[in-house]
Amino acid sequence: MKKKTSLLLALMLAALMLMTAGCGGPASEEAQTQTVTGMGGVEVTLPKEVKTIVDTWSAATDNLFNLGAGELLVSGHPAAVSDWSKRVFPGIADLPDYSKATAEELLELNPDMVIVTSTEKEMELRDVGVNAINLMYTDYEGFQKSTTILGQILGGEYEERAKALVDYTQWVTDTLAEDLKDVQEEDKPVVHYIMTSDTTKLYSGAGGGSIIEEWINYAGGKLSTAALGKGMGLKDVTAEQILATNPDYIMIDGDNAVEVRDALKASPEWQDITAVKENRIYCIPKGCFWWGRLCGDTPLQALWAATILHPDKVSFDIKEETKKYYKDFKQCELTDEEVDQLLRTELLPQ
Repeated sequence: MKKKTSLLLALMLAALMLMTAGCGGPASEEAQTQTVTGMGGVEVTLPKEVKTIVDTWSAATDNLFNLGAGELLVSGHPAAVSDWSKRVFPGIADLPDYSKATAEELLELNPDMVIVTSTEKEMELRDVGVNAINLMYTDYEGFQKSTTILGQILGGEYEERAKALVDYTQWVTDTLAEDLKDVQEEDKPVVHYIMTSDTTKLYSGAGGGSIIEEWINYAGGKLSTAALGKGMGLKDVTAEQILATNPDYIMIDGDNAVEVRDALKASPEWQDITAVKENRIYCIPKGCFWWGRLCGDTPLQALWAATILHPDKVSFDIKEETKKYYKDFKQCELTDEEVDQLLRTELLPQ
């Protein structure tokens, strides 16, 4: 009887050991990973818990600030380092730059996730074992989708904040649609967008289908150069073509926006342009990144532009929305003076 009992116990122990050994197989690996679809539609596998991030794109660095995830960065994009981003996340200035790192360098660093801006780069890095994911977007809908994916990857409170940011972005577009619903097409002002920090290069612009055209449309305006090309930056466009659009407003995006504005005012070629004659030249705010481009403050840009183009029609206060946005998403409480500085594209006091 004792022999039978001993044999039975031995068999049960062996079975238990086999079951335990099985826990180290595929099921266990699945528990340690997550499957996510990037912006290019490619399904990728990442660690279940992402604790370290290399970001090769400034807009994503800014959006990580929105989710309160700056502490996960082991590398940020240098273009995302500004007085305002240091105010939001002081550690950004001390992070190394891996935005142009080789696959070998990234493998050696071994981060849980590397954010890239194309499916081609995503696959190139993944083929050699780097946990890359494409989070690139080019419009407001893409901003919401990319934010959703980022929240899903990070989970927990990060995901909750991502959902809130997506909802806020939707509120922005819905609010502007309601506020400006009575503005007729013929009454929408023509807006020229300049993206430059060089006072000698005044003839830049954005094309149709860009996020610049989108926020101008949301704000109740029309992009001057929409018919001259596609995308963020126009090439092979002449000064004559740009001047012929005779914009009602000019909005300048860049570190030396004030100097570019002054150069426009002083340029003989621009003197007959309506925006110059009427002194309607505006410098786009720069927070953690330039608002007019792809960035974490994308929702605020459309609101700001609407207050310029249709100040009597908007139902919100851009100062209060800016303060609320930075508090809710970037966890940074700006003073009234700081909000004024940000909206005037001024640097923080040193």
